Amino acid sequence: MNNVFMMILLCHIILGFIAFTPYMTRKTENFGVSIPESLYYRKDFKAMRKKYAFIVLIVLAVISGLLILLTFFVASQTLYIIYIVSLFLYLISGFVIYLPFHRKMKAIKQAEHWQSQKQQTLVVDTGFRMEKLTVSLGWFIIPFLICVGTWLITFLLYDQAPNQIPIHTDFAGNITYDDKTVGTLLMMPGLQLVLLIIFIFVHYIMKVSKQQVNAENPAVSKQQNILFRRRWSVFMLITGTLTIILFLFIQLTFIYPSLIKYEDIAIFSIVGIILIGTIVLSIITGQGGSRIKVNKQIDKTVMDRDDDQFWKLGQFYFNKEDPSIFIEKRFGVGWTNNWAHPLSWILILGIILLAASPMLLLFF
Repeated sequence: MNNVFMMILLCHIILGFIAFTPYMTRKTENFGVSIPESLYYRKDFKAMRKKYAFIVLIVLAVISGLLILLTFFVASQTLYIIYIVSLFLYLISGFVIYLPFHRKMKAIKQAEHWQSQKQQTLVVDTGFRMEKLTVSLGWFIIPFLICVGTWLITFLLYDQAPNQIPIHTDFAGNITYDDKTVGTLLMMPGLQLVLLIIFIFVHYIMKVSKQQVNAENPAVSKQQNILFRRRWSVFMLITGTLTIILFLFIQLTFIYPSLIKYEDIAIFSIVGIILIGTIVLSIITGQGGSRIKVNKQIDKTVMDRDDDQFWKLGQFYFNKEDPSIFIEKRFGVGWTNNWAHPLSWILILGIILLAASPMLLLFF
């Protein structure tokens, strides 16, 4: 039962953070609609962000209360299914709650004609790519060596592993075993390698994603964006290394089953560090570095070029004329794809196939 409460706590910490997404986005957007930065703190816009956060937190509180109540009456396996379904329902409800606010912002913008009152400007800094935007890719040699170590340990200690391998532990603490084969013992190292490739790919996205400079204060916006990418690239390196270490420990539990009693501690500790780190970094940095304190003077006579027509529902970017594949999210923190670019779909398919590839090891 403690595992259930711990899982609910960790996941709902990050889910609760969704309520504060409007506060993390750039100050040049509000609910997926581009606005002049000088209007970000307008009273009605501030009220909208507060209202959104309040509604989402209420929904989360109701779902959490029901889940906690169900832990006393439902079997652990059934509870697991209910819990996964509830997570999807919460994410969907967050999007449904967002939509009326997005439509209201579009109506306000259309009624007030900001575009006609200010000069729309697109700022491109030709020296942006010359800056140190991310940490060196060479640092990923650390998690790579841990991956290599996991594979070596697996092959060297294969004969010492028991014939029955502890594959899974459910919420109630019951352990599921499977026969030892080359495939079952290589499953975890295979997943390790796949995750490392994904972490490196995300790090690459941070470096090459589309430049976004605020026309109202370009110099400050550039510096904020540089710091934004640097901080997240460091965090991605730390997250990747911790995840690879976690998978190494889980692999050791297969070879030395006596270690499985420490598995929950290892999982919840590392997952907790990553989740809390994500929240803290998002709060202190914001999307595009918008929450980083830098002295600035805003030019209220200009605004960023209006590209709302390319953002479907304020969150999905479709622009056939834009050669960029990766861009900053409009609502939230992080990056998304230009879904009008064919390579975006090829990359997504490639990632799905890569993630599924370790399952082939079960046939060996």
